[in-house]
Amino acid sequence: FVAEPKIDGLSASLLYVNGVLQVGATRGDGRTGENVTDNLKTLGEDQIPIRLKGSDWPARIEVRGEVFAPTEAFLAFNTAAEAAGERTYANPRNFAAGSLRQKNPAITATRPLSFFAYAWGEPAEGFSDTQSGALEMLAAWGFVTNDRSTRVEGVEGLVNVYRGLDADRARLGYDIDGVVYKVDRLDWQQRLGFI
Repeated sequence: FVAEPKIDGLSASLLYVNGVLQVGATRGDGRTGENVTDNLKTLGEDQIPIRLKGSDWPARIEVRGEVFAPTEAFLAFNTAAEAAGERTYANPRNFAAGSLRQKNPAITATRPLSFFAYAWGEPAEGFSDTQSGALEMLAAWGFVTNDRSTRVEGVEGLVNVYRGLDADRARLGYDIDGVVYKVDRLDWQQRLGFI
């Protein structure tokens, strides 16, 4: 299995054609999202590459991940906003969502946002046989993947990741709302389906 922290942010999908970012969108209702390409580009090349590194990527791939606000940056933003008499946000997730969905990308560019890549859409297969291998590929292409994502064996491994994240939760530097457990073999993921 692969156990990954479930980041509490806003899901985003990034479509790359021939290694170049074409479209970035929110998940929306699961079928139709908002085009936020220009806003996503303001996160910077260290978070969302405009051009994928290397050359071993598929000609067309949708990279999925989570836009989030690191805890310290969120708190600093709210402190400064309050001192200036401006709007503050209730939590980092609302802050990330409101920041990414701005009409003006220049506003998004002033917001301290980060991105963890953790999945992909099309193609569903072809660049890795395992979830852990796919995370390694995403990192090789220039994405930040969560260093707490861990390949484990059996129930004991799954429980140990949960306990570790629970113990470290306040020190992670970002909000999570649980752990996502994935079967590592992608052919088994396909057979099992998704809920």
